Amino acid sequence: MAEKDKWIVKCPKCGRINQSCQHISRQDVERIVQLLKAGVEVYESEEEMEHLEEHLPRPDRGKLYALTPPRFDLGDVVMGKKTREAIEDALVEIRNKGLIFQRWGMKKVIRKNKGLSLLFAGPPGTGKTMTAEAIARVLKKPLMIVNYSQLENMWVGETEKNIEAVFQEAVKNDAVLFFDEADAVFHRRGMTLAPWTNRDVNVLLNHLENFSGVSILATNLARVMDRALDRRIDIAVEFEIPDVEMRREIWRKLVPKEAPLAKDVDFEALSKKYVLSGGSILNVVRQAMRTALKRGKRHRITHDDFVKAAERELKKSDLMSRDHMTQWKIEPRQRLGGYA
Repeated sequence: MAEKDKWIVKCPKCGRINQSCQHISRQDVERIVQLLKAGVEVYESEEEMEHLEEHLPRPDRGKLYALTPPRFDLGDVVMGKKTREAIEDALVEIRNKGLIFQRWGMKKVIRKNKGLSLLFAGPPGTGKTMTAEAIARVLKKPLMIVNYSQLENMWVGETEKNIEAVFQEAVKNDAVLFFDEADAVFHRRGMTLAPWTNRDVNVLLNHLENFSGVSILATNLARVMDRALDRRIDIAVEFEIPDVEMRREIWRKLVPKEAPLAKDVDFEALSKKYVLSGGSILNVVRQAMRTALKRGKRHRITHDDFVKAAERELKKSDLMSRDHMTQWKIEPRQRLGGYA
């Protein structure tokens, strides 16, 4: 997108301009854009600035996170062998932190109270959030989920204070700090981003490196995350789409024993035919229940109900990948009076 399309500059005499006019030079326009990118705010007087700052709401740091008791255990999560080994490695270090840092001398090397940071990367619905809850439950700690909508703030310096407050609260509550969809805040820095955005990522990385507790970052887009995370992440865990055996186990875990299944339901066949993540299988189970209920409450859930629900779930991915705007065309004869 061209620079002139990103900003609207309005001359009080000429109206909207793109680059310059007889009243405003091109250098003036470029300077305005630079100031806006830097987050400059303009007030006519100091009294006006103080008046606005007094009446605008200040940030409520209590809304920066949600502190929740973990619901799942590691036995509830179906994961591959490599994934489980990486989780076990993390738990071994957490449980033996005193031994590693004190008796084995790691504290002399690192010279600070180093915590453990994990990166969970993989497609949606593969159990990243469940595993984060399960780790918190194993450690008998609450899970602190960061609220991104409240983390960033319009006030200069407030976002940095919010980030600091989140890490302080995690220590105070002895919680497992969880950044879900972490690519939203730990994205790669660069010249194309606003200066304050790069600064916020710097602050996040610094606090992550010095955090003494357990932090977990989950993402579906690991490739867009900042490269400086490589050395700050202690253990990277990949969550893959489950294979046939894992899908079979997921089917049996997600279909309640109380569900009225017909005798023809074959989870083995469903596992082999449909390559779905755990989250998608859950959607299929619920849709099959809805289909059965439309026939009446006394009807059982059949194998065909699961098949139709699975086909519907696969079509959902196709629907999400379409660009409907390119398919929407208006014929010239449909235009009336110059309007579409």
